[in-house]
Amino acid sequence: MRYRIDLKYLGGWGNAEWTEEMAGIDKPMRFETVAQARAALEDFFGDVKQAVAAGNMDVEAARSDYRVALVTN
Repeated sequence: MRYRIDLKYLGGWGNAEWTEEMAGIDKPMRFETVAQARAALEDFFGDVKQAVAAGNMDVEAARSDYRVALVTN
């Protein structure tokens, strides 16, 4: 099984479309375990917190707007 990060949109949950670059090509970011996906989310929230503290962002991301989801296709 593989996992991705979802984001809560107005119409409900959807793929947050996180990508990673591999050999110069952007590919959808997928995780082999829930723990890996959760760790990536924690890194993301840490980066956002630092950006807010540095004045580069106005507000922190709401944790409740993100989740780990099973990739079904």
